[in-house]
Amino acid sequence: MREAGSASSREWFRVLAESSRDIVLVRDVDGVLSYCSPAVWASLGHRPEDLEGTNERELIHPVDLQIRDALISQLLNTKVAQPAAELRLRTKSGEWRWFETIDTNCLENPAVQGIVTNARDVTERKAAEVELIELSLHDALTGLPNRLLVMDRLTIALARAVRANDLVAVMFCDLDAFKVVNDSIGHEGGDRVLVEIARRFTQALRHCDTVARTGGDEFVVVCEGLSSVEDATAVAAHIRAVVEEPIAFDDFEASISVSIGIVTVVGFEAETADPMILLRNADAAMYRAKQGGKARWALFDEALINAATHRRELEPELRRALEAHEFVLHYQPVYDLTDDTIVGVEALLRWDNPTRGLLPPDDFIGLAEETGLIVPIGIWVLAESCAQMRRWDRELSWPGWISVNLSARQLAEPGLASAINEILAASDLRPELLRLELTETALLRAGHSAAVELAAVRGLGVHIGMDDFGTGYATLTNLQQLPIDFLKIDRSFVITLKHGANARDHGNAIVAAIAQIGQTLDLETIAEGVETEEQAELLREFGCPFGQGFQFARPAPSHEITRLLTRPNGLPLARNGAHPFPGSSTERVLCPTAGYQRRGHPEPAVD
Repeated sequence: MREAGSASSREWFRVLAESSRDIVLVRDVDGVLSYCSPAVWASLGHRPEDLEGTNERELIHPVDLQIRDALISQLLNTKVAQPAAELRLRTKSGEWRWFETIDTNCLENPAVQGIVTNARDVTERKAAEVELIELSLHDALTGLPNRLLVMDRLTIALARAVRANDLVAVMFCDLDAFKVVNDSIGHEGGDRVLVEIARRFTQALRHCDTVARTGGDEFVVVCEGLSSVEDATAVAAHIRAVVEEPIAFDDFEASISVSIGIVTVVGFEAETADPMILLRNADAAMYRAKQGGKARWALFDEALINAATHRRELEPELRRALEAHEFVLHYQPVYDLTDDTIVGVEALLRWDNPTRGLLPPDDFIGLAEETGLIVPIGIWVLAESCAQMRRWDRELSWPGWISVNLSARQLAEPGLASAINEILAASDLRPELLRLELTETALLRAGHSAAVELAAVRGLGVHIGMDDFGTGYATLTNLQQLPIDFLKIDRSFVITLKHGANARDHGNAIVAAIAQIGQTLDLETIAEGVETEEQAELLREFGCPFGQGFQFARPAPSHEITRLLTRPNGLPLARNGAHPFPGSSTERVLCPTAGYQRRGHPEPAVD
């Protein structure tokens, strides 16, 4: 064992220090360096003899000096080994490099008589860590902040709003029908469009604002330091205008619109505001903008708060409703307009909630879509509808069909064709007696796999139709390429039908054109929401063969439809507003069989 302070001991220490790739420094309590290992030349470019006698503080980054002083103070007070720390040291050329340092108190060791610092260059590791942090906080495609970072920025903005007593706005922005654009130009083209949209968002905002990409075509904007709600809506209007400018590349062009939901919080309210709730409320307002026609903005208000509360309360009840057998089907007849015979029925879902009564689909279908419950519910609707149609076919020999609405979420599920085939087999129903209706938007947004699944369903012999036609973006080319057999004219056009000069909004021309398209492409046309004899007469004139609506019959349970089908030719009891079911006239809007009131609005369908 070496004697402390002996020449051999000092030589042993020198050999160890000089053979190490790490820098070894020895300093006194004031920071003056008494020894620097040769590694300082390779790591920092300084010769050891040039540093010895100088103070280590000259090497340390000014920002890190406070950290260094605290570490040394703790080392001197406790006299135990300290954990590793990271500091920046200056090279001969003036560059700052990161080093991991470990200090040992050897002041009482005669062989050393100082504080020993081992320093390892970790600059590349720090750079990698910074890059990983950047990647974890930013969207890889656009370079914008991601959801994690924008939530952090929002938290900071709220704290500043409390101090400054100004307003913070959170905007949830969703590109309208982006999937249609993406499918038409390919995913690579869609990515280029998203990058351009991200650039436009950044261009439209101030430096103090934040825009983040939080999903495929979803962006979140945080604006702080605003004076009023009007300031926030002005920003939203500017974003819309910038985004909607045509996008032109060398090989394609695209036009995009955006729907924006806005929630604001001011001054003292910001102190208790929850960033997650603000974002959720902005999302809810965005959906209101979508429902209002898209390409617009909407403010979050008390009504949306109540709706959100209602949905939260309803979700656990909805989850148990299927197992509790609380869903029921009503059926609305479809009439041949030439002789007023019933040619088919549309199945419409109702929820017989034990505490809330009979609920229409508008009250719960959106929630079912969001939670994914629409998939098992949709399978139940299909199975129940097919079983009911088989009973009518077997017991009444009725030569009609049954139509079931299919949601976009159901269409996206793999194995749809197999599931429908199993249901048809279980109910012993001929495939041609089943019709499936999908909205125009759902059909156009269907990806390749969904389109293949839909073609397989049609291959079974099931007829497929486009619901709400005229409200989306379908073109004649789409209609020729899609696997569809019939079109349903949206009720918003039908209700505008009037004779002569009273016609408004070009409703007559639109309906006549759709009927003509159907004839040209050999597609059946069915008009929804027929409420008056005048509308029915005009539909006949335009060549639309089929219609459904309150003019003929309201939705009703299966036993009432059975009673109707057993009448001669399935004719209604009377015309001009009289209906086959009690309490179902257009004057008395509370329908006992439907269980709810919708004054001035047509019957909602499950979509």
